[in-house]
Amino acid sequence: MITAVAMSGGVDSSAAAWLLLNDPEIRKLYPDNHLIAVTHWWDELRLSSPGLQDRAAAVCSRLEIPYHVIDLGGDFRRQVMDDFAENYLGGMTPNPCVRCNEKIRFTEFFNRCLAVASELPGFSEEDFYFSTGHYVRIEERDGRMFLRKAVDPSKDQSYMLYRIPPAVLSHCIFPLGSFTKEKIRGIAAEYGFFGTAIKESQDICFIDDDYVSFLKRHLSPEALSRTDLPGLIFDTEGNRLGSSRGFLHYTIGQRKGLGLGDGPWYVTEVDALSNRVIVGRKDQLGVSLFNAGELNWFIEAPTEPLECKVQVRYNSTEYPCRVSPDGKGGVRVELEGRAVATPGQSAVFYDGDIVVGGGIISRASV
Repeated sequence: MITAVAMSGGVDSSAAAWLLLNDPEIRKLYPDNHLIAVTHWWDELRLSSPGLQDRAAAVCSRLEIPYHVIDLGGDFRRQVMDDFAENYLGGMTPNPCVRCNEKIRFTEFFNRCLAVASELPGFSEEDFYFSTGHYVRIEERDGRMFLRKAVDPSKDQSYMLYRIPPAVLSHCIFPLGSFTKEKIRGIAAEYGFFGTAIKESQDICFIDDDYVSFLKRHLSPEALSRTDLPGLIFDTEGNRLGSSRGFLHYTIGQRKGLGLGDGPWYVTEVDALSNRVIVGRKDQLGVSLFNAGELNWFIEAPTEPLECKVQVRYNSTEYPCRVSPDGKGGVRVELEGRAVATPGQSAVFYDGDIVVGGGIISRASV
């Protein structure tokens, strides 16, 4: 058995590698486990993780495991950065970390790690595993593998990982899912991993200022000339309230920077085609019905209405809902109550603490 550990040299990835080597319960599950550590790299990571490779190499030296670096710059720019920019041009508010997990970490990076492992003695694709420092668990039910929420609810990352291909999930190990963050910090401190002094990043790794500045650098002059134009602000009844800097500068739920009197106002819709920003009062923010597409299921895709709970933003409330096929390859999600379901964000469906599937929010209704 060969396991490739995604290594950043921070607290979580270092502790994940240590647990794979030393935790009795994990060793019992994977007794003949040979580790390699691999860093997935692109130039933009210098913005959020300076010194990453040096830290990772130092941790691997201490743990006495082989260390590899894989450059995924071209894939990252195409699959994540370009996707982020294109979605904003369409009036969406994308989550690039969700897309990165889907397209880069658990697809391209997984496959490249598999290729590295295939050169090692005793390699078997069936016995190849991939491990990361994410806080999530895996559970098998009726021969299917499911993501399960982490023991530590404050660190659970199941929402961010719901787009992992099911075939890849069966080769994943998440050592941190059964531990609290406090326990993991204790392990890192006890064994002197460099990551104990590294501040955790909560920002987008390729943006070091703000997303509009990034878009102006990343998009072509032609695209900007069509999209970065002054626009208009209307209320939900169609009354014109003022002028806007252009739809690129606004996201649903935004309250500040609207420049309107008689507030507070909240952005309830961004219309990229007409360059209009729609605002309303707080009680008008949120929807009870929306559609989602680009689905990823860990169960058989439902053909009948599915009663479950849905989370529409990372670390947000779960809402009871009914999920029904929309006849176009997507689903229609009816909520008990109202939620801020922003096009471009993800709707993740839960049965208790198990992820059954999810998709990208495409449009919303009242």
